Amino acid sequence: MIEITSEAIERAETLLAGVPKGAERAFSNAINRALAYSKTKAFKEVRKVYAVKQSDLNSATATRIQNANTGNIAGFVSFSGVKLPLYKFNVSQNAPKKSKNIRAGLMKGSWTEFEHAFIAQMNSGHIGIFERTTSKRLPIEEIMGLSGAQMVQNEVIIDQLSEEAQEKVNERVMHEIERILNGYGG
Repeated sequence: MIEITSEAIERAETLLAGVPKGAERAFSNAINRALAYSKTKAFKEVRKVYAVKQSDLNSATATRIQNANTGNIAGFVSFSGVKLPLYKFNVSQNAPKKSKNIRAGLMKGSWTEFEHAFIAQMNSGHIGIFERTTSKRLPIEEIMGLSGAQMVQNEVIIDQLSEEAQEKVNERVMHEIERILNGYGG
């Protein structure tokens, strides 16, 4: 959670006393800039921890920003989406072939061995890592990894994002005050 210090509030109200809703405009602009920054930075941080391609992450994750405004100086970034197949992460084999053991890892540098899994291409063209759910030939079930939202919720990533977003808000508040005093910014 990002907060604006009481010292910054007092400074903005003092400097922008003659501007209608000046402090609110400065704070909402600073928060909105931090939200946009956080959205971009989130996937960069995810890619530092998890072994997933940017394109796969983008295609499976929906992001939404609720911007702050002068009437409601609060905003948020939300992430949602579907789980990515384990095949989209680190995999010891990248093509369907007969092999007993498949190794895969969600996080960079970590591997898990799947003794009874196999890589197969479905009639639709989809390639994935599958396991049999019974001792018979069918049915099979695809092994899934994590969704983009689950990856962003990693404690290391959340802490890093919160810290950087707070720094961005602190940095932008004074900049937005100067912009409004110079006749810019809405």
